[in-house]
Amino acid sequence: MKIYHELVNNHAKILKVSPKNDVFKPYRIEGKNQVAIVRCDNREQGIIEALKELGGLEPITQGTEGEIIIKPNCNTDDVYPRDSHPETIRTIARELINSGISPENIIVGDMSGRARGLPTRATMENLGITSVTEEMGLGLSYFEEEPWVRVNVREADFWPDGITIPERVYKADRVIFTPILRSHSTADFTCALKLGVGINDAASREWLHNGEWHHEKLVQMNLAWNVDMILSDVMKINTGYSTSINDEIKPGIIIASNNLAANDVVAVSLMRYYDTVRVKDVPTKKHKQLELARKYELGSYNLSDIIFKTSDLVKDKGFTEILSWIEDDLKN
Repeated sequence: MKIYHELVNNHAKILKVSPKNDVFKPYRIEGKNQVAIVRCDNREQGIIEALKELGGLEPITQGTEGEIIIKPNCNTDDVYPRDSHPETIRTIARELINSGISPENIIVGDMSGRARGLPTRATMENLGITSVTEEMGLGLSYFEEEPWVRVNVREADFWPDGITIPERVYKADRVIFTPILRSHSTADFTCALKLGVGINDAASREWLHNGEWHHEKLVQMNLAWNVDMILSDVMKINTGYSTSINDEIKPGIIIASNNLAANDVVAVSLMRYYDTVRVKDVPTKKHKQLELARKYELGSYNLSDIIFKTSDLVKDKGFTEILSWIEDDLKN
């Protein structure tokens, strides 16, 4: 918290910028977003299969000359499933390299949480992410150590002074999110929409957590950047309040999507299927993050607006039940 408060009080001049107009929307088919759901017992195989179902990496790598940011969940150094697994980063980076992207143009970046995460350098090292990037020759970005810009988004009225994000994220050619799934005390659930908190500077996080209009601020901040792909690691999740192994279950699922809201509506439905605390108490489409994402045109949670791709690599009969649950859940 000492580091956090020092960052909050650091009033270095921040360049004001306009939102990027060239919003790139890969993987959309006839105006619909895609969600791939893969059942697997091997994370690497599951991610590769999910990428294949989504349409491969060519839609986001073709013509790309600048940096591709991989944004993991490095809130604290609690190991997976509370934070991103290093093998998720390794697999995505390797597939990008195999697609022709230079390792030095692949940047793994985040700013860790307020209470137990900072400095991000230590958190990434403790999670095993640093060793992956060093081994593969990838770039590393600790956002609190780099320049920031303030994006003025007209629709973000709960951010009247603009949304402060890393200059590196603003300039990046592509952004890939790698969220985990769990319940959350203030946001109700953590997945792709909330993962962007790690793109906010310390002063913005203070504003976000001041006890007023939390969900509105949380969702609106996503208007300041464009996410090209989301790969959610649901090999395990915590369904309870704590990090206890007694609360862990193993769905063995990878979700891939091109849209934050589409990804998260499936994630919430899955968490409700597994009786995750807080999440299970609210119907999926009534969760405020999802309602607001739709309001601010960050994506639709309606079944008719999503193209589902599914694959079962382990021939699990229970997977059909899960898919039926999600479909019925999103019809209601």
